[in-house]
Amino acid sequence: MNAPLGIGPLGQESAPLRRKLTATLRRLIETGRLPAGQRLIEKDLTAELGVSRTVLREALRELEADGLLVAGARGLSVAVLSRDEAENIYAVRAALEALVARQFCERADEEALQALAGAHAALSRAYAAGALGGILDAKLDFYRALCAGAANPVARDLLDRLNARISLLRARSLADPARKHASLAEIDALVEAIGRREGAQAADCAGRHVARAAQVALGAPPSSPLNDPETSQ
Repeated sequence: MNAPLGIGPLGQESAPLRRKLTATLRRLIETGRLPAGQRLIEKDLTAELGVSRTVLREALRELEADGLLVAGARGLSVAVLSRDEAENIYAVRAALEALVARQFCERADEEALQALAGAHAALSRAYAAGALGGILDAKLDFYRALCAGAANPVARDLLDRLNARISLLRARSLADPARKHASLAEIDALVEAIGRREGAQAADCAGRHVARAAQVALGAPPSSPLNDPETSQ
């Protein structure tokens, strides 16, 4: 039996409940409260969360499809990310974000620019507040606004999945005060380039932002588990 998660029942069963349950489990994985390699015991989760096995299994299937959970002989467990996988994810993410930044400059209308400005302002406030969960949520909203303005829903879906896979590594990166300050400055530069409609410069800013985040996140010794919460502080 796993230790209780301390989050209590989620409420009545419904489609919104499934989404809430999926988001709750995703955040527990992102923050390391459900650590890499931990097996998920349905009986314990249904009892603590106050949901049926049907709703729980729907949420678990979605997380498995996103690569956050893996199936084994003893059931589902939280995925363990290898260093090679993490490096590949960061490389693909850098290429995608550079593409989206360039497309935004080419395709976005004034409404999309205003939406991005609002998401950027919210992200700045989240960085100032300092709460990891708030920063991750605000960054998700920022990149979704970027993809919307770029008219590239395929990139949005791919980035959502990629960022979910490396969420704990992103937490490690943002736990570094110097990196947190530099990260926001890099995003500021990206938004400024977009405002000038400089596609090549925006793409360069986006790619550099991801590359620098990867340098910090992957700075752990090769022998240490990349998604071990003890190395993410």
